[in-house]
Amino acid sequence: MLNMKIIFLLTVIVFIIPIFIYPMEPTEIIEGLAVYKIGQGEPVFLMPYPHASTTVSISESPLVEILNSIGKSVITFDPPGTYRSTRMPKVDMEEMLTSTNETLDYFGVKNKIDFVGHSMSSFCALAFSIMYQDRVKRLVLIGSTSGWPAVSRWGVHKYWKWSEKERWQIMYLGTRMFLGSGNLKIHKKLDNLIDYASYVDKKYVSEIKIEEDDYKKPVPLRSQWKNYLMKQKVDYKNGLHLLDIPVLIAVGKYDPQTPVIMSRELNDGIRNSTLIIFNKSGHSPFIEEKDYFTQAVKEFLK
Repeated sequence: MLNMKIIFLLTVIVFIIPIFIYPMEPTEIIEGLAVYKIGQGEPVFLMPYPHASTTVSISESPLVEILNSIGKSVITFDPPGTYRSTRMPKVDMEEMLTSTNETLDYFGVKNKIDFVGHSMSSFCALAFSIMYQDRVKRLVLIGSTSGWPAVSRWGVHKYWKWSEKERWQIMYLGTRMFLGSGNLKIHKKLDNLIDYASYVDKKYVSEIKIEEDDYKKPVPLRSQWKNYLMKQKVDYKNGLHLLDIPVLIAVGKYDPQTPVIMSRELNDGIRNSTLIIFNKSGHSPFIEEKDYFTQAVKEFLK
C-alpha cells in the first residue's frame, strides 16, 4: 500500500504538476511564428484570437481539451507579437490568414480540414473559410459575427442600459483606447468589464490583475485589432452566400459581445448552416454548458 502511494505521488509530481506550472510549448517556431499540434487523431484547426484580450495562448484554451476529448488533434498558432511568437505583428486580417496557411503547410495538411473559432477567432475562421474554401471541410463558429458593422449595431456596448455606469465606463475606456491615449491599466479594466458581462454564472469570471505601475505601461501591440476593424470597416456579410460547406453556429442566449441576432444573421446568410442557442450561457457556451456543447460539436464533426 505504501509503495502505491509513493508511485501515485511521483506520478503527480512528474506528469500532472508541470501541466499547471509550465505553459504549452510550441511544436515549432517558423520564422518567429509559434505553431502547435496537440493531441492525437484527425486534425482540427483552432483559430487563435487576433487581439490582445486573452491571458493565455489559444493552445491552452478549454476548446483544445474538448476537441481532444472527441478524438481530434488540434492545430493552431500564436499570432505575431503574442505569447511564443516573436514575429513583428501587422495586426490585420491578411496576417491572420497568411499565418493560418503557414501553419497548415508546416504540418503538411493537404486535404480539407475542419475549422473551429470563438469570438473574434471565429470571425477570422469565417474569413479564411470564405477566402480559402479549398482548405476547409466544415466550420464551427462560436459567438461569432459577420463583421464590424454588426458589432457596431449590436455589440457589448448595447448590453447595459443607458442609466448603468458600466455602459459609460465601456464607452469612455474604449474611446481612450481608440484615440491612442490608453495604457495597460485601461486595457485591463476594459477587458475585465467585458469579461464580467460575458458570463451568466459569475464563478467562471477570471479577473485580470491590475498592477500598480500598469498605468505607466503601453497597451499590448495586438490591442490595435479593434481599431483596425473600425477604420477598415472589415465586413464579410456580403460573402456569406459564397460558403458551400457545413457550418455549425453556436451562441449563448445571454451573449453580450456577439448576441443571438448576430448568429441569426450568419444563419440566414449561410445556406448550409445550423444554429444552436445555448440557453444557460453567455459568450462562452463551451465553458458554461460544456457537456451539451461537446456533444453538439461531436455530432457535427462525425
